[in-house]
Amino acid sequence: MTDPILAALVIRRADLTGAIHKTQGELQQMHADLASLDAVIRQIDPDYKVDTIRPRYRRAPQAGEFGSISRTVLDHLRRAGKPLSAKDLAGRIVAERGLNTGDPKLRRQMNKRVDMALRYQRTNGMVSEKQIDGAVGWTIAG
Repeated sequence: MTDPILAALVIRRADLTGAIHKTQGELQQMHADLASLDAVIRQIDPDYKVDTIRPRYRRAPQAGEFGSISRTVLDHLRRAGKPLSAKDLAGRIVAERGLNTGDPKLRRQMNKRVDMALRYQRTNGMVSEKQIDGAVGWTIAG
């Protein structure tokens, strides 16, 4: 009984060790790239203090964020019963998810994601464009 368990543990350890070695190599390359960037910055401006540049951290997208946008867009269009603009849909989704509706960066990002979802769903024949007050509105195809 312990032989298959031990074998699985040995395989898992070998996989993890391989991932560590690969990551260490990537980290060494990042340090080399950073040193090269610092050297170029200093060539352009020898007095520039590269140590004062703050690191920029980016949040990794959650697994369900992208697939759920299409479903959410279609759900909002079904409930609305009338054509909605991509911007209006994005605003509704931001509010529904309890996100900061006053954040312009978040609104731009959501507008892009909603627009991409709408265009994808148009190619699938799920939604269609309608003119509303001189602007493009979207509705469930049918």
